[in-house]
Amino acid sequence: MAHKAVRMEVAAFRDTFFPLPEGITASKHPQWPANIFDGLAAGDKLTEQEIQACFVNAVNDHDLMPGSKMSTSSEKPDVTEMGNFKQKLDAAIFKANSLPTDGRPPWADQLVTVEFKRYYPSQDPFFHGEDAKLESNAATRKEVRGQLIDYSEIVFRIQHRTALFMLLIINRRVRVLRWDRSGTIVTRAFDYVATPYLLCEILWRMSLLSDEQLGMDTSASRLCPDDTDYKLMDFLAMEAPNDLSSEGHDLVAGEPHTDRSVFVHVRAKFREAMDSKWPRYRVEVPDGNATRIFLIGKPSFYAQGMACRGTKGYVAWDTRTKRFVWLKDAWRIDYERMEPEGAILGKLNAEGLVNVPTLVCHGDIRNQKTRTPDIWEAQQPGLPTPISDAALVSPSATLVDPSPSSTSSASLKRSLFEMESHETVGDQEEYTLREHAHYRIVVEEVAKPLSDFRRGRQLVGIIMDCVEAHRDAVTKANVVHRDVSSGNILILPKVEYDKQDGHPYVTWKGLLADWELSKPIHKAEPLLRPRQPLRTGTWQFLSVGMLTENPKPVQIPDEIESYFHVLLYFAVRYLRSNCKDPTSFIENYFNSYTYDNGVYTCGARKQHVIKISGRLETGNSVPLLFNSPMDDIFCELLPVFKAYYKAQDHLKAQKAILAPPPKACPPRPPPMPPSPSLSVEERRESRPHKMLRKPRALRQNNEPTPEEKDDAALVEDHEFMLDTLEAAYRSDGWGYDKVGDRHGVPTNHMPHVPLVNARGASAPTMKRRKTTGVGAVPYSLPVRLTQSQVPKAR
Repeated sequence: MAHKAVRMEVAAFRDTFFPLPEGITASKHPQWPANIFDGLAAGDKLTEQEIQACFVNAVNDHDLMPGSKMSTSSEKPDVTEMGNFKQKLDAAIFKANSLPTDGRPPWADQLVTVEFKRYYPSQDPFFHGEDAKLESNAATRKEVRGQLIDYSEIVFRIQHRTALFMLLIINRRVRVLRWDRSGTIVTRAFDYVATPYLLCEILWRMSLLSDEQLGMDTSASRLCPDDTDYKLMDFLAMEAPNDLSSEGHDLVAGEPHTDRSVFVHVRAKFREAMDSKWPRYRVEVPDGNATRIFLIGKPSFYAQGMACRGTKGYVAWDTRTKRFVWLKDAWRIDYERMEPEGAILGKLNAEGLVNVPTLVCHGDIRNQKTRTPDIWEAQQPGLPTPISDAALVSPSATLVDPSPSSTSSASLKRSLFEMESHETVGDQEEYTLREHAHYRIVVEEVAKPLSDFRRGRQLVGIIMDCVEAHRDAVTKANVVHRDVSSGNILILPKVEYDKQDGHPYVTWKGLLADWELSKPIHKAEPLLRPRQPLRTGTWQFLSVGMLTENPKPVQIPDEIESYFHVLLYFAVRYLRSNCKDPTSFIENYFNSYTYDNGVYTCGARKQHVIKISGRLETGNSVPLLFNSPMDDIFCELLPVFKAYYKAQDHLKAQKAILAPPPKACPPRPPPMPPSPSLSVEERRESRPHKMLRKPRALRQNNEPTPEEKDDAALVEDHEFMLDTLEAAYRSDGWGYDKVGDRHGVPTNHMPHVPLVNARGASAPTMKRRKTTGVGAVPYSLPVRLTQSQVPKAR
């Protein structure tokens, strides 16, 4: 249910979202000519460009939106556009003093997005016809739907929004849409040529709305180039000679370092955010009963998708403490009794945990919540309270197709990206749309992505730091992270002091971030509605158990296994090895999945390695080798995971055997008729024989050996994992083994399994990887250290 549009009658939509200001009645509207749109009566005979021009001229010439104007821009993309998003928006509505003059769609300035199409209903993505569902499966309609999702996603990414209104004009018909982070509300299509009054009234009412009613986030104030804070940001972005190098090194005499020193990478990230083509803002963040102000520019990363948490991360300037900080803006899932990330971090900080972010402030923003769930629920009499646990966290598709109709038990090996073209997980849907609340959190640390590690030994040390943080969270704060992944294990340059001589040096520590999905452990949950869907996390790094059992709460062995997958992923992708095709290995091991009886489960290769073989291979039974202590880590951990799953499978089988029979046993079937006598054709002489072997046992004894039971117990806590990482970290045999990003996919790459064109919807049901840098590849390319730059041994 969370991925579908909500239909609303036009009059109800108008009265709900475009209310008249106090003192103004509908009778006070301007006088509009009855033939205002007669130039569009020709319908299909007009080209799309002719429809655009005629419609825009009618709106502007008759001043249908006093104080605002509509402008076309379909021929040129916005110069501020990012990466592969070079979208050519048809038109938009702007304030009269912000009307573009270069024929481009400035995403930062538009109030309402407008899209034109020529053919109805073939280009109407919401055409439902008679007795049909609102979502349409036609390829052209799905393409249009994907286009609208892209447009709304760009506006939300560049602007600070709570909602976005959109006009979809298809020949003589128009729909009005409202997007927010829970989904989309869509009116029925109506003929604006035959009934111009209705559209004219909607546009007039739009012009009377406040910025907040139009969907602007009023807690974010846009800065102009002449503003003092705008100029301050330019000054702060300039290189400073006293900034500390972020690379690991001994601090030399005279090199300044205090608790207020700025690392080079921090100021560099802030400088990147000062792109003159992007808007800058003063944003509010609650701090208890007070409010703090932060200055931000272009986001350092953003989560893809529209109906999702929409997380954006910024290097921000704290106007109170005069320091750079990390600010995260998100629309958190608003479940009852669900603690926000800041509350959890506060507990971890109070327990003295290291290698976790340090909370500055946090809070919900002005009670801003998504409204799509309220509209949907109002249309559903007798709505049940519980929701399904089947969906993965962070669904990010809207307006999508039903789940696949086939529920065959035959498993199909597919790519993760093909999975993302399907819009539901399993054969269940949530009964309600998820309500999201706008939330911001600020922490002190501005870290680097894990892909910036310099060599394998350093990678192991950083992950070891995060395993320690995870252990302390469990043992001291009774909290499990539930999303151990590549994007949440970060590198934090930090000044430390030698324990023997007190000499300062810069080293790189691991930082376990993003605790928003964490949850208390060993605690009964009294709610009918779960705090979060049970299968949480990032698909590539979820344990085999999490990907094959549904529902299943996250346990410590699952998190330990996730650390293994993160380590393997970065080792294969960046380190020297005998793997000749890292792209195929990553595709088959991390991105593949199995679709079985309407449910997505673990891919075959990952499951085989962890549960069956207990060995990594590059193909043709050739062991995967790194020729470093990294091999020792994998050789130690894999047999333990294999033993753990064998023990778990045996335990489940025993429970199934010992389970009491159902209360109502089925009636005994009638006796079979006696076998007929042998016919003449079937008679033959008896053949003397002897038993060559004992009868095969009905069940194979799969009970783990005592040694396997001991191994299985090793992943019940963190110590074995930490001991294994520590032993490898202290071993000889490490070298400069990082050789670059070996997973670079060329434009002509053909995957081993066919991929579905997922154009129609963006990343539906699983948490996508965060993107570092706007429009950049997911992780920055590595840079090799010289011997003098190697971080001090830990």
